[in-house]
Amino acid sequence: MTDLDQLAEIGPARARLDERELELIDRARQGGATWTQIAAALGLASRQAAEQRRQRLLAAARARRTDQDLRYAHSIVVLREAVSDLHRAIAADRRWTARFTRAALVRDTVAIAVDAPPGGLYALAREAADDLATVGDGRLPGYVRLAVRKLTEALSTSR
Repeated sequence: MTDLDQLAEIGPARARLDERELELIDRARQGGATWTQIAAALGLASRQAAEQRRQRLLAAARARRTDQDLRYAHSIVVLREAVSDLHRAIAADRRWTARFTRAALVRDTVAIAVDAPPGGLYALAREAADDLATVGDGRLPGYVRLAVRKLTEALSTSR
């Protein structure tokens, strides 16, 4: 392998390392670690620096995902955007889990779909949309209904 070949491998290796770091930060948080503990483990000066690091890693991962989605079809980009909008709408609803029986499952499905590969994205989005279709409009806040409508439209054009 030539020096140029090795140099060409640095970008993809850095992306894999960033993905791994993001995964480990999220797993540590889910396991109960504080931002201060994560900052110390990363050699950062403050919890704010650790939170900012996670946000930069997440933004970079999502940018890479968009580039990957564009290799499939523009409709996948539109679908991921609709899923992201629904994810934000659900996260903003403090009473979400009390709205209907499968609300927690829908929330978790949508959260996973946001970063899923294109095939998984479609399957998870379809599952969430099907669950949401069984809920009466009156049981969902207006901003969630708008996000569901956008998701339904995106799914209809993603075939």
